[in-house]
Amino acid sequence: MKWGERLYRLFLIWYGCGLVLVGFHLLPPWLEWANVVFLMLAGMIGALFLIERYGQRGIIATIAIFIGTMAVEYVGATYSLIFGSYDYTNQFGMTIFGVPIAIGFAWLAVIGCTHALALRFVSQTSPIVASVVGASLAVVLDLVIDPVAYVAKQYWLWEGTSIYYNVPLQNFAGWFVVAFVIHLLLFVLPGRKASSERRAMILFFLLEAMFLFLALLEQLYVAFLLGVSFATFIFWKWRRST
Repeated sequence: MKWGERLYRLFLIWYGCGLVLVGFHLLPPWLEWANVVFLMLAGMIGALFLIERYGQRGIIATIAIFIGTMAVEYVGATYSLIFGSYDYTNQFGMTIFGVPIAIGFAWLAVIGCTHALALRFVSQTSPIVASVVGASLAVVLDLVIDPVAYVAKQYWLWEGTSIYYNVPLQNFAGWFVVAFVIHLLLFVLPGRKASSERRAMILFFLLEAMFLFLALLEQLYVAFLLGVSFATFIFWKWRRST
């Protein structure tokens, strides 16, 4: 069994345990580090796909995505730019300049899984269109992630108000722009078929399903219904393309 498959199986086990423990508030304080490990495992799955698809360039791209998104998050949290005004709480473990390391892995997971789906939906010969699709998929994830992470779990805190759970609409625009730029830079690279592509695509639906489940449990019904609508369409589109 290849180590990539072992990683994926470990992620699935961690995912199943986390779904129950986090969903039903059974996670004890001494086990909070498990959230960080979950994001690291998800990020490694996304990174593995990018590396397998783009080879040595994929390694460089993975490192650049991690460092670049950490830098973007630092600018966002420190100067209230890009995403809006927010602060991280202390639930994500080790930080670099106030930004949890886990966030860099989270971005790798988001980019990896949405990149795989965008490749399935749109030809790489149309990099701008494919990048728009990839960025849109990232926003679909965040439409559910942010209400759960902020309102229910308070992993980070937003300042100000908005019509969508007090999450600034600027945040979703920021997600789109950041994801679009990353996808565009990836799509101009020569790529090859990756055996981990399917796992990366499934990662998207697993992440979406987890946060939809949490949104339902926390009675975030607008986020739940919005997420289910988008996820159903994306899943239908994915199944038709296989």
